[in-house]
Amino acid sequence: MSYSVILPTFNEGGHIVNLIKEIQNVFKKLKCKYEIIIIDDNSNDNTQINIKKNFYSSFVKLFVRKKNRSLVDSINEGILRSSNHYIIWLDADFQHPPHYIKKFIKYSKKYDVIIFSRFLKNSKRFYDDNKNIKNSNTNFSNYLNKLGKIFLYKDITDYTSGFICVNKKFLKEKLAGYYGDYFINLIYELKSQKAKILELPFTERIRKTGESKTTGGNISYLIKLFYYFYTFLKIIIIKNLHLKKKHH
Repeated sequence: MSYSVILPTFNEGGHIVNLIKEIQNVFKKLKCKYEIIIIDDNSNDNTQINIKKNFYSSFVKLFVRKKNRSLVDSINEGILRSSNHYIIWLDADFQHPPHYIKKFIKYSKKYDVIIFSRFLKNSKRFYDDNKNIKNSNTNFSNYLNKLGKIFLYKDITDYTSGFICVNKKFLKEKLAGYYGDYFINLIYELKSQKAKILELPFTERIRKTGESKTTGGNISYLIKLFYYFYTFLKIIIIKNLHLKKKHH
């Protein structure tokens, strides 16, 4: 099996080199074919310089996007440029520890999709040892995912994970969404295609350096909240309509 790892980046210069090295070490130890595709949204720090300075390998590819910059478009471009059977993507801020990639490799032999969930029994959140660093976004995420388990699929606990390995044949269409809501759409599409999905627990880390881009100011945060709820309600309606049509 072969793997393409997509890293959407923006101002990750403080840790991007170590992140890429940790990812490389996983694949080298397991002797798997891989490539790391960095899709950078035209960072204004030293992200691009550090990548070019430290990596000359054909296994590490950097692409810079100057137009239509967004998380969803970055992942879509990474998928388009990928050449391997399985696609992995994760946050480029170290909150998704790279050593868990070895479990993607292990379980992709039996499953089409593997998702690391923050909400399984044995998972641990970045703020568990220090509640003072918990923010409003984590409360919203907790609430949204509880609703998802009730109204969408009982066997899925994390609808905004972003830490995933997918058999490329299930990514027939571009990911759709404004920001993290793309993951809700993706879960629905994977379920519709009857993909074999496995969720696994993991220990989430605190961001290594820099600032989170999830909020991006009050207005940006409100827009993202709107799209999360809009997408969530849309999928509930579509799923219910599909079930009614199936029973008639």
